Amino acid sequence: MTSTMNRLKVITLCTVTAVLLVSGSCSKSTSNKTDDSLVIVGTGSCEEILKKLAEAFNQTQGDFEVVVPKSIGSGEGIKAVGNDEFILGRVARQIKDKEAHFGLTYLPFAKDPIIFAVGNNAKVTSLTTEQIIGIYSGEITNWQQLGGTANPIRVIGREKGETSRTNIEKKLKSFADIENQEHIKVVYHDYEVVNMFDKYFNAIGYLTSSSLNQNIHPVSIDDVLPNLENISSGRYPLVTEYAFVYKKKCLNEKAGRFIDFVFSGQGRAILEANNVSPVSRK
Repeated sequence: MTSTMNRLKVITLCTVTAVLLVSGSCSKSTSNKTDDSLVIVGTGSCEEILKKLAEAFNQTQGDFEVVVPKSIGSGEGIKAVGNDEFILGRVARQIKDKEAHFGLTYLPFAKDPIIFAVGNNAKVTSLTTEQIIGIYSGEITNWQQLGGTANPIRVIGREKGETSRTNIEKKLKSFADIENQEHIKVVYHDYEVVNMFDKYFNAIGYLTSSSLNQNIHPVSIDDVLPNLENISSGRYPLVTEYAFVYKKKCLNEKAGRFIDFVFSGQGRAILEANNVSPVSRK
């Protein structure tokens, strides 16, 4: 009897060990929060559009809930997925060389224009790149100088290294030389930019198109509008690519189903309805 029980213990131990070896580093990964949720962590740039996609997806089935929490940034999202704290992450930039050791798959799903926008009281619909530089450098201080209303310009900026600012600096080289001076109110996330526009109707700021509300009005840059046609053709230069990141061996059925939904006809329609250009699945 004792010999039989010992053999059963050995078999059980071997079975558990085998399961852990097969699952590898995914053993820490969960659907996050509860077994009935899939939490997608990362950048704030695509937070709003992913919330809309998640809401539509959640309405189509009741097996689990997709949750899109507040931003922790692309870098922290990559770390969280790379360290097996979460299964699926959201990013607004490529994976850097120093992050390659995580072994993550990068799957682009959309392109969103970074827009320069103005508040309700500005009454300006178009700016040149030179005028934008003039505003942010402090040389242009009133909307009347640009054909708008006689109101001082409230300038909203972003911190160095933030995704939208980095992408702007790649296309507008002189923008990279602008330091955040006293006339610039620095915020860190798109939702904070939105809050500033709700407070200051004389403002100018930059954020992703999918984050807009009724108090924020996109302007054309050098007479090119940030619409789907100009994004697809490449005429509008300021664009952020959104992507999911995950470990192939850890991708579960829940994450796979949501990714499939984003690339489906319904998912593409939601993206386009929010002025976000869907990309083909690689």
